[in-house]
Amino acid sequence: MKSPIGILLVAAVSVAIASAQETRFTVRLSQPLSTAKSHKGDPVAAKVVSPNNFKGDTIRGTVTESKPGDRPELNLAFDTLDHSGTTVPISATVTSLANSKGQQNVDEEGHAVRQSNHRANANAARQIGSSLGGFLGGRKAAAIGTASDVASALSTVQISGEGPNLTLASGSELGISVSPRGGPDPASLPPNPPTSAVATSPAPSSTPAPAAAPAPAAASADIPASGGAGAQPDLRAVKIDFVPGEKTVFYDDFSDMAEDEPPPHWKLRDGRVELRTGDNLHQLTTVCPAKLSLSSQGFTFPKNFTFETEVVLSDDEPGMDFYAWPKGVDGGMAPTWHIHLESGQVSMEGPNGDPIASMPFRPHAVNRPIKLALWVQNGRARAYVDGERIGDVNQMFVPEKSAPADHWTIRQRCDRPGSGPQPAWMGIRSVRVAESAPDFGATIASSGKYVTHGILFDTDSDHLKPESAPVLKAVAQGLEKNPNLKLEIDGFTDSTGDGAHNLDLSKRRAEAVRSVLVSQFNVDGSRLTSNGFGPGKPVASNDTPDGRAQNRRVEFIKR
Repeated sequence: MKSPIGILLVAAVSVAIASAQETRFTVRLSQPLSTAKSHKGDPVAAKVVSPNNFKGDTIRGTVTESKPGDRPELNLAFDTLDHSGTTVPISATVTSLANSKGQQNVDEEGHAVRQSNHRANANAARQIGSSLGGFLGGRKAAAIGTASDVASALSTVQISGEGPNLTLASGSELGISVSPRGGPDPASLPPNPPTSAVATSPAPSSTPAPAAAPAPAAASADIPASGGAGAQPDLRAVKIDFVPGEKTVFYDDFSDMAEDEPPPHWKLRDGRVELRTGDNLHQLTTVCPAKLSLSSQGFTFPKNFTFETEVVLSDDEPGMDFYAWPKGVDGGMAPTWHIHLESGQVSMEGPNGDPIASMPFRPHAVNRPIKLALWVQNGRARAYVDGERIGDVNQMFVPEKSAPADHWTIRQRCDRPGSGPQPAWMGIRSVRVAESAPDFGATIASSGKYVTHGILFDTDSDHLKPESAPVLKAVAQGLEKNPNLKLEIDGFTDSTGDGAHNLDLSKRRAEAVRSVLVSQFNVDGSRLTSNGFGPGKPVASNDTPDGRAQNRRVEFIKR
């Protein structure tokens, strides 16, 4: 007698909008799932096969529980739809399942499965929504289980069968029913343009830096390519003005950290960490009650620099502090720079505790990635949260000769006032410090080359991110001021993944930059050419996260 197994597919169902209609999708898994190998926190992505209006889109979710054993159980939550460059919050129930061989209601081993739908009460809905913070990023689960997105309950689908394990290979097909979750109704979304293309080559394993990832870098092939400038966001209207520094002095995205080892570029004290991976991201995750401390390797802080990090917090009110201290110091004196983040607010301070900015979060910054940035330039300090400038102060003089900062210390705060340690967690995805970027016009005039890590793209796509706007605006302004200037735009990747795929991607991305400068910034197309070199012409070693980050770049060459 074979032992029964169960797979619980959890999908958020919003009942707040009575008029919203469910939309039926057929999707195919982009990666295998198995109770033997899948872990809590692993992302789940599936390509839309039908309807045609959404064909090529990606529906995303996360493994919220994985229980191998005699009665294995796998819990999933689908919560977002990537459609035409827009992330749409959704809820979904699973209506059918077939393995990668097309066999209905069986897993890869041929074990029969059956399914049924269930409903949970509102309290359970909120509890499940909160638990989604424990996976890789929790980036899309912030609103699941909150009053604004879950009016009464969540729906669950339980699929059970027989066999020692449950395995679904890449290409397994699911039928799902999708409804809105605090956003637009999927049924009302415009169809994909005919030019939208989907990458069909195998997904290389390159890992771009989430917060400061430069341009071309191959990664997961489950995001549609933009299809050219016509599908790009309106970068002219973007209000983001943060420009990442160019010369990296410290960088870590934890891509060379082993799952059972501490992070190689940090000194760990008072606690333990774990690595959670998926969706081409690596997240260093720590769990309370340990009041963990991480100190980076030493480096030279430039006088003018940018600092960027991407972090995630659970909803149990943990806190996170970034301290920039001089060599040999990890407390006992005022830090040179201090960034404090908790679920309700973020604040940044300069030397001697001088305030730079403080901002409350609405809604709270839980279960979603938060991008923090600090830009120090000639005594002026600007603070950013998710690209929005929240503070801008001047005449903030930084000590240069007496005990300048040379490392970051990150500390986890686990105490909720009056109640002691809480079962909270925090995740760090990337940390980058770089010397501030030079002026485009002056640099291109003096050296004939301008290198930038501030042009960003969606994963495995030539679709530009809004954060790219400041650099593109600076290039357009430089071209306007110098009517005789002509440029070649070159794209580069690191060496991770398939070389031919990276080469093609770098060419498409360079051409996307050219197309946007022409179509949105009115640059004469005859003044621009584009080319891509993939992993060719590296400027640093590809053996470290720092080196790979430097190799992922866009260069403008004077012709």
